[in-house]
Amino acid sequence: MNFIFPLVYSSILFIVLLFLCFYFFGQLKTTQKVEKRLSYLETKLQKNERSSENFYKLGQLYLSKKIYEKAISLFRSSLNVWDKNDKIGLGSLYNTLGFSYFKLKQYNHAIYYYNQAIKLLPDYALALTNLALVYEKKQMYKEAYFTYLKAFSFEKRNKLIQSRLSVLKLKLQLKS
Repeated sequence: MNFIFPLVYSSILFIVLLFLCFYFFGQLKTTQKVEKRLSYLETKLQKNERSSENFYKLGQLYLSKKIYEKAISLFRSSLNVWDKNDKIGLGSLYNTLGFSYFKLKQYNHAIYYYNQAIKLLPDYALALTNLALVYEKKQMYKEAYFTYLKAFSFEKRNKLIQSRLSVLKLKLQLKS
């Protein structure tokens, strides 16, 4: 009977350590993939393969690594060579630029880029939601409320928009 506890303990410890090893090596593999992709795209740009797609993909990788300044620089380079007839792509790029500035807490820049995305795609609910969130951060609750309302008109089932509208409705009622 005395041998059961150490056996169970050792088995559980082994399983936990095995799980941690798999997790660690999975993370290591993912990081290596990202680094390899970064290196590949940077090499392409150095070889003058300066397409909007290469700039954008590299910017996305830097964004995922939370290196926002470098991501913004790449997104702006992408913007310079982007096909101006590609409204959906440009709208997405402007939204991504807005998000990058939002993460840096440069809210006025974020507002500018979200508005650019919305000018191109007036029904772009994600850009509208992001814009409303910036307005909330700047305590511009009325603007946030009406922007969420506009986003809600395009995405009626979005739970985030619904909850933010409820919160802002209460804040605006308390202010008046």
